[in-house]
Amino acid sequence: MTRNAKNTTPAKAKADTAAPKKKGAGPFQYLSQVRQEARKVTWTTRQETLVSTVLVLILSLIAMLFFWGVDWVISSSIQFILALG
Repeated sequence: MTRNAKNTTPAKAKADTAAPKKKGAGPFQYLSQVRQEARKVTWTTRQETLVSTVLVLILSLIAMLFFWGVDWVISSSIQFILALG
C-alpha cells in the first residue's frame, strides 16, 4: 500500500481533505430561490394551450378508432373460427 507525504493511506488522506458539510438553507432563503426560479419559467400562451388540447383530442379520437377497428377485426375473426366448429 502506498503512503503520501503525511504518511497516511490514500483512504485516510481523502477523508482528511473532504469538503466540510454545508449548512442547509433556511426556509426564507429557499422560498426566495423558488420565486426566482418561477420567474424564469416560460408559460404557454392561451393559443398554444388551445392548439395542444385540440391536437390531443384529435389524436385520441384517431387512436380510439384504430383500436376499435382492430378489436372488431379480431372479434369477428374469432367468431368466424368458432362458428366453423
